[in-house]
Amino acid sequence: MKACKFLWLAIFLLQPQFAKANEIDVIKKTITQQLPSVEGWCSEEKSNAMIDLIVDVEPEVCVEIGVFGGASILPTAMALKYLDKGVVYAIDPWANVECTKNYEEGDANHSWWSEVNLEYIYNSFIWLLKNNHIEDYCVVLQETSASASPKIPEIDILHIDGNHSEECSVFDVTTYLPKVKSGGYIWMDDFDWRTTGRAIELLREECDEIIAVDNGNCVLFQKR
Repeated sequence: MKACKFLWLAIFLLQPQFAKANEIDVIKKTITQQLPSVEGWCSEEKSNAMIDLIVDVEPEVCVEIGVFGGASILPTAMALKYLDKGVVYAIDPWANVECTKNYEEGDANHSWWSEVNLEYIYNSFIWLLKNNHIEDYCVVLQETSASASPKIPEIDILHIDGNHSEECSVFDVTTYLPKVKSGGYIWMDDFDWRTTGRAIELLREECDEIIAVDNGNCVLFQKR
């Protein structure tokens, strides 16, 4: 009889955890269904990993450099909405001249970023925020990471996915890593690009590699 009572007590105490896990699964599924129609690049694996990290850390400040259409802002802001706390600073100039900076003409990146309609991409991102009712959890900074830097407080989770030229990726690491609190996290996207190699070396000097997603294309670091 006592064993039965203890079993029911255990089930009662675990109910909130089951409900929480179920709600997070629903959020993940909702985002996964949307991702194919969102401008940008964020896999289901990466999206789920970002959500899990946010739910675990319960950050006050997240920052993403290089937003494009918001494919990875979506899981970030949705997770913050679930927690009902925190904000993500979405930094992107949405300007072709900045996206092609430090790439030579003839380079595939220069060609692609010269032609993409970034006004349309920006408008689709704003619609994404409104459609998912996550405006309150996202501060949109339509400017370069350089000009946005003074506006950013201490960071819990940083996502670097801006211009991937060596000069720009190194600038983003050297400028924003000092703003990440000790024990904070940094997602470094396009990890396997030749031009991000120096930036990754700088991250390794102060951080530990935690996990990799998308076949190593995106790596999560934790600042020591």
